[in-house]
Amino acid sequence: MGDVSQKHSAHTGRDVPLFDGCGIDHVGIRYHDLQKAVGWFRDTLGLPVDHETRTMAFVRVGGDGSHLALFQAEGDEPLRQPHHVALRVPDTAAAEAALRTAGVPLRRLGPNWGFQDPEGNVFHFMPSR
Repeated sequence: MGDVSQKHSAHTGRDVPLFDGCGIDHVGIRYHDLQKAVGWFRDTLGLPVDHETRTMAFVRVGGDGSHLALFQAEGDEPLRQPHHVALRVPDTAAAEAALRTAGVPLRRLGPNWGFQDPEGNVFHFMPSR
């Protein structure tokens, strides 16, 4: 894999590294008992739950819009943590193009493209709010 920041500058014609303006959007964590986890974050830590379904919940962890994304694990699925880290970037298409140019394999992760670091940790991009 190449140096993404250099390839990003060459690709876009801008002299900014790929991760300028980047932040953490959310960190995804799987739980065998999602409702218990949601209750603990909400009731014990006092964190607001911004969105909740039967299989996932977004718990706000700061004023910048960062969240913990809590997911219901399927069956006896191993709980390798974190499940994924979502990076907030100003231009998701440019970030994805820079990774492709750098030779980073991408895979579909929901509506976004994901990628893995050398140890297999999963990341994906979210648009800046």
